[in-house]
Amino acid sequence: MKVTFKKVPQMIISSGLVIALLAACGSKSPAEPGAEASVKPQETQYLEVWRNMENVGALDKDSAYSKLIQKDIGVGIYAPSVPWNGGSAYVQKLNTRIASGELPDMFLPWQGNEASLMKQGALADLTDLLPKYAPAVWNRIPKEVWDVVRSADPSGKNRIYYIPYAQTYTHYGAFIRQDWLDRVGMKVPTTKDEYVAVLRAFRDKDANGNGDPNDEIPVSGREQGRWMDHLFAMYGIAMLEGIPAWDIYDGKLTYSAVTPNMKAAIEFIRDLYKEKLLDQNTFLNKNDDWLAKIYNDKVGSWYHINYTASARLENIVKVNKDVNLVALGVPKVPGYDGFITKVQISRPQWVIANKNEQTTINALKLLNWTSEPANAEKVLLGVEGMHYSIKDGKPVKIDGDSTNQDFRIMTSFINGMDEMKKQSEVELAAASSATQTNILKQRDKLIADMQKFGKAIAGDGMPASIYDGFSDLKNHTMYQEYMTKIIIGEWPISKFDEFVDKWNKSGGEEVTKRARAWYQSMKP
Repeated sequence: MKVTFKKVPQMIISSGLVIALLAACGSKSPAEPGAEASVKPQETQYLEVWRNMENVGALDKDSAYSKLIQKDIGVGIYAPSVPWNGGSAYVQKLNTRIASGELPDMFLPWQGNEASLMKQGALADLTDLLPKYAPAVWNRIPKEVWDVVRSADPSGKNRIYYIPYAQTYTHYGAFIRQDWLDRVGMKVPTTKDEYVAVLRAFRDKDANGNGDPNDEIPVSGREQGRWMDHLFAMYGIAMLEGIPAWDIYDGKLTYSAVTPNMKAAIEFIRDLYKEKLLDQNTFLNKNDDWLAKIYNDKVGSWYHINYTASARLENIVKVNKDVNLVALGVPKVPGYDGFITKVQISRPQWVIANKNEQTTINALKLLNWTSEPANAEKVLLGVEGMHYSIKDGKPVKIDGDSTNQDFRIMTSFINGMDEMKKQSEVELAAASSATQTNILKQRDKLIADMQKFGKAIAGDGMPASIYDGFSDLKNHTMYQEYMTKIIIGEWPISKFDEFVDKWNKSGGEEVTKRARAWYQSMKP
């Protein structure tokens, strides 16, 4: 269905109304002979769902996973195969659909495009339907989070247009290979100097134990400075997946990229790069390149989402059975209060296209199915016979080629430590081997150990609309250019001051005013 990007009254034509209209047009009444044969069974309704799928195959309407959901809520789902590649390939495909007006029914917005879609009337208003059709979502997400979501409404009417990725725990973390540390005779570093010493040992010695002392990468990141947040976090930089965020500096809400903290962090990372402690291809690494290095037992330290550690370990263990991943935390730097950025609203997780009320209701039912605690085991396990089997009365994970398994596209987007513990219980019970059990236990310990390093930031949930009219600033391209060129040595560190001045004059001053006004409006 093509979406016209303007606000239109939503309506629903129920099956009962359809029958009534047919009757008015001369069709037989159900009481008349032969009337039953004239009434066709109601067709199954399906939702087209898009999200990050890491290059897995398409999910068909008649897939086992779609049928599982259909059995529970009466609505099926399907999803095309959309490449992810760190989000760049995904957003390109999504923007093509947005431009054509052929939006998926429900999808993960990316790079702040939900802000423009709200303005265009392309997203469904969820405010009134949420409590009725997705009570588990409505009740489990804290009121203060919904207040932030409401603040993103460009009309100023405080309506709800997206479902947040809600977290009440420290979602991100810095990791280090304990088995590498053991081989070089060192402990988990707690200070910057200790961390640098460890990275040098990783660089110079056969830390991965494969007989080649020259193939180790001490620490790695991705293009645009993504996924090496811990190197900035050591200097008190608020950052989300390599994107500078907003926090309180010198008593005022400020874009972390233009702070003295950022200058000090960039200078430190520049030194790491110069010493070849930081992957020399960091700013060329695409998502798949970066993951391949980690999976092939080449990287000693990195930053990512805590619970994804199990997926990384499952791949590394194929190369190095002794892999042991632990929490690095935030090495201490004198004069700075380091922290891992903690947010309750990591980002908008789901939006629903403004097509008709029935589509909205169906999507909310799907989200409620995912979020209902009673469904937790089913959501985590997937389809019996495909994702898991029953042995001795207990579910056991089926390890196999993921191309032969439907992608479980619906996962929990409301997470705290209680949810993590529940997930762990289900996954440990379903573990198919001692190796799998060990991997899950490593992940669980890492998650627990990272919690003390998290700090909530003041800019949590700030709407992308503060950047309206300043697309370059919204995309952080100016920051990424200066940061990259300074770190690789193409520009001197003194160019950072030029960046701050240019950012302010290119709209940064106006964006800062809007950001601070939003922050004040969110105070009780």
